[in-house]
Amino acid sequence: MNTELQGIAAQYSEAVLELAQAAGQDEVVLTELNAVNQVIASDKDMTIVLCHPSISAEDKKKFLASLFQGKLSDLTDKLINLLADKRRLELLPFIESSYRSLLNKRKNILSASLRCSEPLADSSIANIKAQLTEHLGKKLELEVKVDPSLIGGVVLKIGDQVIDGSLKGKLKSIEKALMSV
Repeated sequence: MNTELQGIAAQYSEAVLELAQAAGQDEVVLTELNAVNQVIASDKDMTIVLCHPSISAEDKKKFLASLFQGKLSDLTDKLINLLADKRRLELLPFIESSYRSLLNKRKNILSASLRCSEPLADSSIANIKAQLTEHLGKKLELEVKVDPSLIGGVVLKIGDQVIDGSLKGKLKSIEKALMSV
């Protein structure tokens, strides 16, 4: 089901991105989609209400309009109203994700995540980002998360590629080697 929603969301996000780029609002729409998803995700009851089949599309549109009145561009507002009419508001997080990926691809930006065992200094993060940007030849959008379960070191994920330089990963590979003997 999840991949089905992602496929449908990809079609919406491609169409919205085309319109947003033509209007010069591609970054604005991304920011607004992110804000809308954060507001909706912040309250579980809101998610239930927006996805409930017995609540009419008009009531959902009125509710969303009261929440975001004057805070959204015309394009984002029309997208939300269209999704409400089509009973597809549950697609919003998937649309945001797909939209972000498409926009990054068009702007030659690569998304990566860096998990580290303890907080890194800003200078260390900047250094890592600069080296990766130079090595990859693309702009880099780096998300840094602290994960104490790594024990030590870092885990870098770029697309489908994972580089595990953590102590936890090294211990697992040693365990695997010992078990195969």
